[in-house]
Amino acid sequence: MFDELGIKNRGKKLSMNSHIKLIKIIADFSIFLEFTSEEQLDADTAVEMMEQMAAELQLLDAEDRQDIAIDLLAISAEYTGDKSEFVKELPESLGLI
Repeated sequence: MFDELGIKNRGKKLSMNSHIKLIKIIADFSIFLEFTSEEQLDADTAVEMMEQMAAELQLLDAEDRQDIAIDLLAISAEYTGDKSEFVKELPESLGLI
């Protein structure tokens, strides 16, 4: 697949910085789905997207799921109030633990 796109797969793993950025994307997208008003985002659509994201993340191996859960807990401190609590609960909500 990489060859078809003209991309060389060097067998490179994600750097820690890239990994944390991906964790933050998961958290931010989840916050968007949870906290956006129903006038701006259909509630059923938001639930469907959270379920789809959870299903995809649950397909990861146990070590990756555990790493994501740990990192979500760590970055929850970057948020305040309800959003911080929401991110802390994401590992369980997404079925990672």
